[in-house]
Amino acid sequence: MKPLLRWIMVSMFVAGACAAPVALAWNAQGHQTVGAIADSLLARTHAGTEVSTILGGGETLQIASLWPDCAKGVAKNNKTGLFHFVVSPRFPECAPFQTAAGKEAMVSFVKRNWDACHPAADEEVCHKQYHYADVAIERNGYARSEIGTSDHDVVSAINAALAVLRGRTAPAPFDIANKQEALRVLAHYVGDVHQPLHVGAIYLSATGQEVDPDAGPFDRATKTQGGNLIKDGASGLHHEWDTIPASLEVSSFLSDGVAAARHVPVTSGAVGTWAAQWASDAVMASHTAFQGLSFGTEVDPGKKKEHWPVTEPTGYAVARAAVQKAQLVKAGARLAQLLQAIWP
Repeated sequence: MKPLLRWIMVSMFVAGACAAPVALAWNAQGHQTVGAIADSLLARTHAGTEVSTILGGGETLQIASLWPDCAKGVAKNNKTGLFHFVVSPRFPECAPFQTAAGKEAMVSFVKRNWDACHPAADEEVCHKQYHYADVAIERNGYARSEIGTSDHDVVSAINAALAVLRGRTAPAPFDIANKQEALRVLAHYVGDVHQPLHVGAIYLSATGQEVDPDAGPFDRATKTQGGNLIKDGASGLHHEWDTIPASLEVSSFLSDGVAAARHVPVTSGAVGTWAAQWASDAVMASHTAFQGLSFGTEVDPGKKKEHWPVTEPTGYAVARAAVQKAQLVKAGARLAQLLQAIWP
């Protein structure tokens, strides 16, 4: 369970509301970098025209990529069963979606994708699980037979959105209403699947020893929630990977990012296999993300503030930024390539 990129965390203490911890992939700036690279690559193409028509209102992939995380601002009142969107001044990037119609669209999506996947007691509601997988770093790729994958993980979510954009119905448990909704979630999930800690995960024992969840009976207590329960001081390891340096934001990186993206080869095989291949690539990137880390004994196990302390090696931040740069470029390129495969 990987509450994803923490920028859209709705800090709400609404009486009777369901407010499970939220995590997001990449921060808002990271997703916008991915979307902006794809926008540039699609300029003056048939696919770019289709994107503009479907999104409407001048909305770009850079903007659309934020929508699924903004939708995490929708809460359910446990007393009334009603859903509502909570505006937070902490997330001004969500303003484009906070019109009356925009809030209604987010509430509708969340309501339709709340619990059809039958989340376990220690899991997030379904639409939040669409953003990630938790493949153990002992693996060298993504396969649906592995612990941490599901029919509603990020690979399955990309393929569900792809189905709708190709004129089909999304498979259960997904409920994607139309092509605009599908394009918004696709723009985001393609970014997510390239964030290494959104796919690759380390599982730890209570003493901080690495555990292979696929070897023998799976102990749910070993889950680190995609690194959200691993703390470097006060900072979560997952949050550190979500947060990109200023040099990789759109205002600084777009030109170089687009130039680099033009050299990313198109993924081989049928389009329906691409998401799994990208997830496998992210698993390999996660090996680098966890390399050289040392973990302490679990702190406050089973409690609200439970976590494993981590010590990072010298130069870790520099190495992280290099991986982030490569993954953002690939994500932008592959989002554009996928949309061109749908609309040649």
